[in-house]
Amino acid sequence: MNFLISLDYELFFGRRTGSVEHCLVEPSEALCKAVHPYGGKLSFFVDVGFLLRLAAEAGKSDVLRREYSELCRHLERLQQQGHELQLHIHPHWEDTHWVDGNWQIDTQRYRLHDFAEEQITEIVSRYCKALAAFCPAGSICAFRAGGWVLQPFSKLAGALAANGIEIDSTVFENGQSESDTHLFNFCGAPQKSFWRFDDDPLLEVAQGRFLEVPIAAHPVTPAFFWKLAFLRKLGRQTDKAFGDGTAIPLGRNDLLKKLLSRTWSVVSIDGRKVDFLEAAFERYARLGRNDFVVIGHPKALTRHSIRRLEQFLATRRDLRFVNYQDYRPGFGTQVRPTYLAKD
Repeated sequence: MNFLISLDYELFFGRRTGSVEHCLVEPSEALCKAVHPYGGKLSFFVDVGFLLRLAAEAGKSDVLRREYSELCRHLERLQQQGHELQLHIHPHWEDTHWVDGNWQIDTQRYRLHDFAEEQITEIVSRYCKALAAFCPAGSICAFRAGGWVLQPFSKLAGALAANGIEIDSTVFENGQSESDTHLFNFCGAPQKSFWRFDDDPLLEVAQGRFLEVPIAAHPVTPAFFWKLAFLRKLGRQTDKAFGDGTAIPLGRNDLLKKLLSRTWSVVSIDGRKVDFLEAAFERYARLGRNDFVVIGHPKALTRHSIRRLEQFLATRRDLRFVNYQDYRPGFGTQVRPTYLAKD
């Protein structure tokens, strides 16, 4: 089975954003070290808005200048090590500024859809150009929407296509959220390893101009989230996230759903979510899927999650690491045969 580890390379967006060192560099390096013995190459969805805002505001502080330099060096190093960099957009950085020693996060325009279409085109073009400075020519081909807020895709399609984006990897089975910032509904998406589409990622079109490579998903009972809350109270060191910031709180409705009924989650290597990695893989194998795409956030990784991932890899020698570029027909010298395979 093809195995793709995708990372949303970003800071926190709550009261404390955290630092480049602890949210990005340190955990990413720990993960790279863990997958190296297995030939693992990772896919990093880079929050380019942060990169550009950091560059624009670097003159305000020695801290920002150091962080910008550290971030650029790290992106260069990841690329040199054979990992890929792809496009991730959290457009609230357009409205965020460094004030009195902190990022003043403004999430009033958290969704890319909150901007006019000509602004969306300009943002996507500017972000792709900035990311291309760290990548081989033509290698930026995949997109993941910040906060999974992909819909309606039709408002984004033109800007993405114009900048060479052929692949989306945002959708996950039965995924939905009703919070003010995270508003999406992926129920009804094709139950396949990947599919082509045009303006709606939930509607398969045989010759569509985009390819959806969905994130793997798994059903989760309320018991998991109650256990998670209990472990956080214990404060075990192995469960402490690398990141030194705070997340945007879950919306009330989303929180109640998780605590009171079965929900669906992305298959993740973040924190304790890694504990259902094995069960999710077995489910995908039973379904005859050829591709297993998991997600992670460097800021949310823990010593426990990296150790469990290593244990999983040690027992799954039949896995083949791939990147998004492997899903492009004719890219490079080899094309993965599963790109053409029937699901």
